[in-house]
Amino acid sequence: MDSIQKLYSDIEKIKKHERANSASYNAQNVCNQAAELFTRNNRHLESLARSFSEYWLNKYILTSAGIDDEPTQEHIAKLAAFQSLIDGSTDCTECLSQEDWNELCSLTNMEAEDIPIETLNDMMMIFVDRQAL
Repeated sequence: MDSIQKLYSDIEKIKKHERANSASYNAQNVCNQAAELFTRNNRHLESLARSFSEYWLNKYILTSAGIDDEPTQEHIAKLAAFQSLIDGSTDCTECLSQEDWNELCSLTNMEAEDIPIETLNDMMMIFVDRQAL
């Protein structure tokens, strides 16, 4: 199981656990746990992962018209796309908008000092390909 599949699976487990152990589904709690999971899964880039997950929460979750149903598959796909970028791949990134690419590039630039050079180089090549630089 690759990191993307594991992320999807783990978020579904969080959702299932919330539904099984709560009188009512707390979407905000599930989304916060998903964001924490994303950060934990990327400990080697913890600050960047935290920035990406905060962007995800603020851009897609807190502004959702259907907040009680979050995280939707569409929004989980966004987080999976962020994981793909961190992994140095463009797999699963077709759901990202140009605005997303620009913001992720900006966040990466702010954290660049703490990112291993190989990882940073891979990410920057992707940003150039996506015209985010």
